[in-house]
Amino acid sequence: MFQMLIHGLALFWSTSVTTLETDTDVEVRLLDNQNAPLTAIFDMSKANDRVNQFVSDAIEAKMTDIEENLDQQIENFERNLTLHFTDYLHGIADKIVKENEKNKVTKQRPRCCEDIMPKGQNGIHTIFPISNDNGFEVYCDFKTDNGNWTVFQRRINGTTDFFRGWEEYENGFGNLEVEFWLGNRKINELTSTGKHELRIDLTDFVGNTGFAKYSTFFVGNGSSNYKLTVGGYSGSLGDSLKEVNGMSFTTKDRDYDHHSALNCANNNKGAWWYHDCTYSNLNGQYRQSGQISVEGIYWYTWKSSCYSMKSSVMMFRKVH
Repeated sequence: MFQMLIHGLALFWSTSVTTLETDTDVEVRLLDNQNAPLTAIFDMSKANDRVNQFVSDAIEAKMTDIEENLDQQIENFERNLTLHFTDYLHGIADKIVKENEKNKVTKQRPRCCEDIMPKGQNGIHTIFPISNDNGFEVYCDFKTDNGNWTVFQRRINGTTDFFRGWEEYENGFGNLEVEFWLGNRKINELTSTGKHELRIDLTDFVGNTGFAKYSTFFVGNGSSNYKLTVGGYSGSLGDSLKEVNGMSFTTKDRDYDHHSALNCANNNKGAWWYHDCTYSNLNGQYRQSGQISVEGIYWYTWKSSCYSMKSSVMMFRKVH
């Protein structure tokens, strides 16, 4: 009978399972070879233990793999992060060093005549305005009225022709040691950084001298046609720039004056911030022996006429 029961179990396993009194006991319906219902009760505790142990071992092994993999990834991440951060810090340090070196060189470069050290005799120096790394030469006056002046115009003997066109006045011309015009572009560049004052010194043919000083002086850029801003007069020459404040620069080939009938530069044989061709013409023709001429170098409020001067010097400096 026992052998038949086992044989029946091997051949006909029923899918119907009923739980008995405990979690580890199950009832299984069986069929013998005569189709008679039989029942067998098995203790599943050992099977459950083996399954649980198998699952536990599998989970533990998987967690170990995950933990080891995670540790490796963290280690790799930390190593890469350290390398990248180190490279980043080195890059920042290199930039700081280069910037400091550049600033050191920049600070050593004079921006204007005021920065020239040591100060001494008047003469030509190279300056480096903020917007110009290449720099350019200017004539510095360290003697007149406490010095630090940048000279931008000088007339002394008539060796240089000042009846020129727009481009030449824009870029400058002449000899810095003798007669010259520094150039409207450079004048704009230098007067655009901070407040500046203007000084004009004139000498007539009998040795009389005078000066005009303006507490405000600025020349606009090319887009404004180098518009003049000037004011705050003091001095002994009288104010012959009063009427030209706010005027654009006029040359023989570009007319920006307010005269309705003619080009003042052509009429006065010069180039200037003309209004209606009167009062001042310091870039006019050099005339000998103090001739009276609208084409000469004149400052009307000093002589009450178009008396042509022996010398003219125009210069500016920063105001603090």
